[in-house]
Amino acid sequence: MDQDKRTLEFLKLFVRHQQEIYAYILTLVPHLHDADDLFQDGMVVMWQKFDQFQPGTNFAAWGVQIMRFQILDYRRKMARNKQVLMEDSLFEALMNHIPTIQDEAAARIEALRKCVALLDDRAKRIIKMRYERNVSVDKIASYLKLSRRHVYHVLGQITSVLLRCMRRKLAEGGYPI
Repeated sequence: MDQDKRTLEFLKLFVRHQQEIYAYILTLVPHLHDADDLFQDGMVVMWQKFDQFQPGTNFAAWGVQIMRFQILDYRRKMARNKQVLMEDSLFEALMNHIPTIQDEAAARIEALRKCVALLDDRAKRIIKMRYERNVSVDKIASYLKLSRRHVYHVLGQITSVLLRCMRRKLAEGGYPI
């Protein structure tokens, strides 16, 4: 892979998964400034080791594994300075359980995306207004020339449809509902 293609592929994957990776760090590092520094340093390590990444595998999991070592190093440094961040047993339990939580969250998000894609245009527009743009129910009612009560009813119907769809998708993927 030539350098430009390699750089582009890394950036695409990184941008797509940076929030997952950063959330992992924030869960285990109590200070935002330290988390930011670890994220930046870890990103450099990820770039340096990108030739070891296997295309088609889970980039977020690979990135989290690199960040895991960054965080362990950070904890060793903090311990040398006599700063206790979190009890070791709690830290280990969190560190081992977070990837499972992230996998389940990613599956739920993907199921929601697929289910929203199945909605008709009107339902998509209402959902987008309410939950992406945070438009009040009153403003949605005014815009659509409906009563507030009817907008709540429509939102309830859409939510029920999405919930049923997500339950099916998650069950198909073997995830808990």
